[in-house]
Amino acid sequence: MREKPLADITVLDLSQAVAAPCAGVLLADFGANVISIEPPGGGSEREYGGGSTMPNFGRNKRSIVVDLKTDDGTDVLHRLVEDADVLIHNNRPGKMTDLGCDYETLSAVNPQLVYCSVTGYGEDGPYRDRPGFDPLAQAMSGLMWTTGEPDRKPSRIGASTIDIGTGIYAAFAIWPALRHARATGEGQKIEASLFDTAAAFMGHWYTLYDKTGEQPQRQGHSWELYAPSGVFETGTDPIYLSTPFQHLWERVAEAVDRPEWIDDPRFETGDDRAENRAELAAELESEFADYERDELLDLLIEAGVPASELKTVAEAARDEHLHERGTLQEIEDVDGSEVTATATPVSLSETPGRIERGPPSLGEHSRDVLAEFGFDDDAIERLVGDEIVHDG
Repeated sequence: MREKPLADITVLDLSQAVAAPCAGVLLADFGANVISIEPPGGGSEREYGGGSTMPNFGRNKRSIVVDLKTDDGTDVLHRLVEDADVLIHNNRPGKMTDLGCDYETLSAVNPQLVYCSVTGYGEDGPYRDRPGFDPLAQAMSGLMWTTGEPDRKPSRIGASTIDIGTGIYAAFAIWPALRHARATGEGQKIEASLFDTAAAFMGHWYTLYDKTGEQPQRQGHSWELYAPSGVFETGTDPIYLSTPFQHLWERVAEAVDRPEWIDDPRFETGDDRAENRAELAAELESEFADYERDELLDLLIEAGVPASELKTVAEAARDEHLHERGTLQEIEDVDGSEVTATATPVSLSETPGRIERGPPSLGEHSRDVLAEFGFDDDAIERLVGDEIVHDG
């Protein structure tokens, strides 16, 4: 087995919920020694999402419980920072200063430290002190405005897209910062925020508005730039169809043996189809009603048409393709049960990310971590006895 590519990196992960823990788990999957530093009683990530976040964002990490509200607890963290490469947190602006764990303090302890702050709106600017969560970032950025049916309220994207996107951006930023630290001996502070991530996702919409002055409108399951696109009913279950180019539209018509659609003046060009999308959808669904979903998909996919099932969460969680590729795996949860969780969704041929263990129980590795960082037995017993550190 090849050496894990990030095996020489130690990460102190003080974060909770989804965004920042996502950054930590990406590093852990590729071998980094990620130590989750949790408060007494555990953090919100152990409750968030009905316990569904821990298998996905706590796997491959170890847990130590430290009471950072005490001077001794802060001293423990400073001792860990001396030999760490990265620290990740998602406390609100100012909180780390209150704890004696701000970048200026910790960089004095370890000048090579890469310190990553994940917040709702960043550590400066007019919104810095606002509470920040994924749906708020969606709402503030205009992303929510573009999502949903045109005749209904704007809708939140169902998944924690901005949380996970922010975690990915943070993990990406940590890597060049580490390379810089290794080359120069100089650490640095990274700031990632949910609002910044949501704005980055919306960048092309901001540019389009600036160029045209036109506000994008919600299109629901469809897409305003071309047709046919969206959800279409069949004789059984619905499909999703996406045909942004003329040749793809022609393949749809030929696949269902309706070549006359190609020369129909209502549907002849992309602009014609977009203008008459309601009539086009009616024609398609009338034709598709004669097919079972899988039968129709076989015809369309064989013809090279971008089409797919519209799956429920239950269907997707059992998807054979995702399981065969290892994107979905069965791992051990905190309570010892087997649960379905996602693996790192990228594949490296020589140094792949791996799930080697499920999420830790609270404080499971407290004593081991302290020993690894040079605390002797007497010091460990004192910290545990004084409830500065809690073990599992």
